[in-house]
Amino acid sequence: MTELPGKLACIFASLLVSSALFAQENDPPPGEQGLSTAERLEILEGELERVQLERATRTHESVHGMGPSASAVYHESEGLTWGGYGEVKYRDYRSSFKADEADVHRFVLYAGYRFNDWIVLNTELEYEHAGFESETVRNSAGTGTTSINSSEVFVEFAYLDFEFARPFQLAVGLNLIPVGITNYMHEPTTFLAVERSRTESDIIPSTWREIGAIFHGEFGDLVTWRAGVLNGPRGTEFSESSWIRGGRTKGSKARAEGLAYVASLDLHPLEGMTLGGSYYRGDSGQGEISKVTWTGRLLNPLDSASDPTGLLTTARTIQANRLKTARVRVHIAEGHFMYNSGPFLMHALFARGWMNEDDTRAVNSSTGNNIGQVVEGGYVEAGFNVLSFFDTSHRLYPFFRYEYLNTQKETVRRYAGGEEDLNDALCSGILVGTCKVTGSTATATTLTNQDQGVIEGSLANESYGIRGVANRVNDRRIATFGVAYFPDPLVVIKAEYERWSSASTLHSDIEGLNSSNNKIDRVQVAVGFIF
Repeated sequence: MTELPGKLACIFASLLVSSALFAQENDPPPGEQGLSTAERLEILEGELERVQLERATRTHESVHGMGPSASAVYHESEGLTWGGYGEVKYRDYRSSFKADEADVHRFVLYAGYRFNDWIVLNTELEYEHAGFESETVRNSAGTGTTSINSSEVFVEFAYLDFEFARPFQLAVGLNLIPVGITNYMHEPTTFLAVERSRTESDIIPSTWREIGAIFHGEFGDLVTWRAGVLNGPRGTEFSESSWIRGGRTKGSKARAEGLAYVASLDLHPLEGMTLGGSYYRGDSGQGEISKVTWTGRLLNPLDSASDPTGLLTTARTIQANRLKTARVRVHIAEGHFMYNSGPFLMHALFARGWMNEDDTRAVNSSTGNNIGQVVEGGYVEAGFNVLSFFDTSHRLYPFFRYEYLNTQKETVRRYAGGEEDLNDALCSGILVGTCKVTGSTATATTLTNQDQGVIEGSLANESYGIRGVANRVNDRRIATFGVAYFPDPLVVIKAEYERWSSASTLHSDIEGLNSSNNKIDRVQVAVGFIF
């Protein structure tokens, strides 16, 4: 009880100080002293109107070839910017053998920050298929299994852009690779179809990003150039149907034993028109893939020796790792055309990718997949705004897109009487006892076709002495008829019919036996937005 007067005194003193500070904070600014309440309200209303006007007039225009919303930070003079886009889709397969789908395909957030008049940070965080979820189920022993859904959460890009001058700038970090149209311009309001082109999903694996540096610049409004060096893809993840798409490292603990180089050039001869092309060369061996050479046929006495201590197994493993020196060099060249002016919107692109035979054999042997030595694809898309004849800001584009795609245009083949047969003849004749011959399984004295980079299939013509022929399901044609309605420049509603066909004529590829035969048509609708 004796401390109560002291406590009351402290509380009273605190209240006095707080009251003084509150009164000081509520004093009008120096410039507004002497103003009436009505005058202060008028100033406040003017400031509020200015902020609302700035918000209403935010610019959604492409800068440096990026999407309109992704370019937001380039339109600001300082500070933080936000943006994003989303796509929600429904797909009806015109077959009873394949389930229809509804999906929140993408929801993307952009965050940018302008540090000063020449340094910009630009980032994109993408949620695919409505997010990410994992669940671990444990048993009584405490062990468990983890199931993860097919959704993805990724940083799509995160780079610092140093704008030294308009003709010469440098973006460093996780960069989009400047190949094709869609890899930079992939927001849903920038193209008419529900789905991005398959050529720019498989041959050019959009959205394609890697870690490195991209030099870029513009010469007036006529020329845009880019050139850069980044980490290369991983050849161990290549596939037959989507070529190098699985080899994207996406900036996640990327192996950088092999690098990639890229250059692109766009010309803008008329307003709304772009003519351009690019070339990419990337090494994808990454110290994980062994070369396929003649020395792989040589007999090694240690292969058949007993190994009670395990030392020989260790030695073989070390030697095998030392041989993982294949470059697996990937090349992609493409040309593209864009026109977006008045009521017309057109996109066209042709791309071709290739590897040399030795590199293709190496990646085939490593993966067990018959990877395309040559791939190619292209498309033409055109739409016309039929509401351009009316006094309205709405746009309605009936459109058509035709696409050709073949991810096994050429493959490594083994012919009767070819190189492999001649080597077998040598190893079973003149060089008998020194090298291996082809067998159905790998032993101390035999090697398989896969060991030689030739992947056997079950297609009919393989029974006539050819091994490694392409799966003709991967030779595709897609015709798309649809409509895209823009009730607002930032919102689009799309509907389309896709007619699919492939070059396969095999009974085993009818839809009842193979629902992945690329012959099943589909109806698709989507809503998309940017902000």
